[in-house]
Amino acid sequence: MRRILLSLTLTSSLFATAQVLQQENFDALNIASAIGQSSPVYASLGGANSDYAIVTSGTGKALQISAPATAEGYRYMWKNGLPAAWTARTSGNNVFQVEFDYFTGPTSTSDNCGGVEVIDAAEEVFGGILVHHATKTVIGVYTTPAGAVSYTDVGTGTTPAAVTLPVNTWVRIGYAYNTANGTITFKGPGFSKVITGTLVTSPSEIDYAAHDVLETNAAASTHLIDNMLSRAVATESLFLATNDVVLKQHEVSIFPSPATDFITVESKAKILNAYIYDMSGVRSDANFSNGKVDVRKLPTGTYMLGLKTENGLLTKKFTKK
Repeated sequence: MRRILLSLTLTSSLFATAQVLQQENFDALNIASAIGQSSPVYASLGGANSDYAIVTSGTGKALQISAPATAEGYRYMWKNGLPAAWTARTSGNNVFQVEFDYFTGPTSTSDNCGGVEVIDAAEEVFGGILVHHATKTVIGVYTTPAGAVSYTDVGTGTTPAAVTLPVNTWVRIGYAYNTANGTITFKGPGFSKVITGTLVTSPSEIDYAAHDVLETNAAASTHLIDNMLSRAVATESLFLATNDVVLKQHEVSIFPSPATDFITVESKAKILNAYIYDMSGVRSDANFSNGKVDVRKLPTGTYMLGLKTENGLLTKKFTKK
């Protein structure tokens, strides 16, 4: 079969300068509390170690954070090392961005929110994206120049509309923050919201978070997070496919595109899970066996194939015809 290179999503110059700061797919960790695992080790604030659990997810693993049935409850988990990685970034890569997979969970009455936030050295939450467990609405987090933490809906309009996600669904969401001018972009299924003029600062810590934003909570909740990727880039590039050069470095080959029945995946790295993302960011498990992804039941259209490997998440755009 003739191998067809899939279309590049970004220019070569953009990928040449982009760099990974921290990433985590949780598959190298034991099924137990995440606290004390990894290198640097994971630490936490709030609750017990058991509230930060590595659990089975499909054929791989994910992080599960358990948040309490109390108002103003909180859970935060992080590892050190981000400031050094940020300082060592390539000159001109002034945009800090984070993207991750989040499971929206079942119908709930909990006012807890879950997601990923980033703080600076002064512990200001200058960027974050959360999902409200009861309503499944997406909440963008930023800090004003005066130092006030603000929460916003991420839909369209001067007064942003609420964006509601479906229950029991994996989605890919994220945000990009320009450290030069304070512009922050929130992206995910059905939304792309830009806010200008926020606090200008630099990243110090990525927090896997679950807490009560409204301070009215009375029900417990669990939050699943997977495939976190943080990068320093020159311009915002959330959810764009892995460059062919990077795939080659990881010795990964994916073909053909367009595809009608199966996509072949060849990889020296172990593939732990395979996903299909629609172009809005909704994730579904792929039928992956013997190096082939079954796409026969997919409607005609454009998708992203996600490969969860021992080296992190690799993604590639493909067309189903």
